[in-house]
Amino acid sequence: LSFIAILVNILAGVVMIAANKQHLDGLAELQRKIQLEAMALALGVGLVGGFAYSTMDLADVIPFDADISFLVILVSLAYIGATLLGRRKYQ
Repeated sequence: LSFIAILVNILAGVVMIAANKQHLDGLAELQRKIQLEAMALALGVGLVGGFAYSTMDLADVIPFDADISFLVILVSLAYIGATLLGRRKYQ
């Protein structure tokens, strides 16, 4: 049952990626630029933040276990913030 749930999760992720690609293809050039810059920043924040977060957990710097949900929230906030700043930049 767990294996099936994991496969469904992976399939949903692949569908989400395809939908995002289709969405980007339908955007105007400036909006696409804003979205891609926001995604690049979110990826960077996710990688740097994720490595730091994992290292802090391994070194017992933080008093709790590193949970992926915190990283997802961090990446989401970085993406939202970068999108808003990008829209303001090009107004």
